[in-house]
Amino acid sequence: ASRPRMPSKRVKVYIGSAIWRTVEPLHMQSVMALLTKKESDSGPAYEYYPQTGDACMERVRGISATYFLRHTDADVHLSIDSDIVQFDRVAIDQMCEQAEKYDIVGAIYICRSTARTFPTTFFNDGEVIEFAFDPTPKPVQWVATGCLAVHRRVFEKMAETMPLLHKPDGKRAFYDFYETMHYDTEEMGLIKLTEDYAFSQRAKDIGFTSYINPAIRLGHMGPYAYRLEDMAQVLLEPQPMKLERRGTVWRVDCAMNEDTSRNLGGESRKTNRAARRRDERNEKKALTTV
Repeated sequence: ASRPRMPSKRVKVYIGSAIWRTVEPLHMQSVMALLTKKESDSGPAYEYYPQTGDACMERVRGISATYFLRHTDADVHLSIDSDIVQFDRVAIDQMCEQAEKYDIVGAIYICRSTARTFPTTFFNDGEVIEFAFDPTPKPVQWVATGCLAVHRRVFEKMAETMPLLHKPDGKRAFYDFYETMHYDTEEMGLIKLTEDYAFSQRAKDIGFTSYINPAIRLGHMGPYAYRLEDMAQVLLEPQPMKLERRGTVWRVDCAMNEDTSRNLGGESRKTNRAARRRDERNEKKALTTV
């Protein structure tokens, strides 16, 4: 596959993270890697403007994107939700630069569930996408906004189709880019699109396609009730995977390479504390032996 053309100028990125209640420490750890880049470093230049103080997430996202559009000269609006973690700086750099050409580029993450896990981004029906090393953006039907780069021209064109709301609020006035909507589908009939899917559909209606970069991996933090059955689960190491959506069913294809005892997942299966300490001593000894 051909590689996307990278821009010659340095892309200016406005990080408009939507924060509801809390910010995960691992999220801030990854964000700081974006913000502490030196002027001499290559890649986009970032500014961080988290949007807080509102429980209505479609309004929070709209206020953030509108402020980016009306009051900054940044090229790309980057939405990284406060529960998205372990994102790599180089990968986010690449995603934001790809938005210069592809307009809307996101990264995939899964829903916060153990019983029924599936991607938060909605693929085109029947299309297989491999998540490995090729970063070439792949088109999708609707993309999740938890980690999403959108070029300014998308909001400019979309703003032409809607009124500016809450004008007396000054800089908090906003375009309702992310307003939820009803949508008629062949599989399910009339459904309600969440704010992120509604944004993708509005963009599609005015000529923009949503993409994902399949080389990027993310973590999605959430509560989890631990059970005895967890002891029987097989932990997998990071590996290439193929995902396919057929209607409302997802198909996963991978080599099923299990996590090893040298990785964090394996530590939970150690038979006892003494075994863990013995392995730790052996690793330290190996590191100090010339």
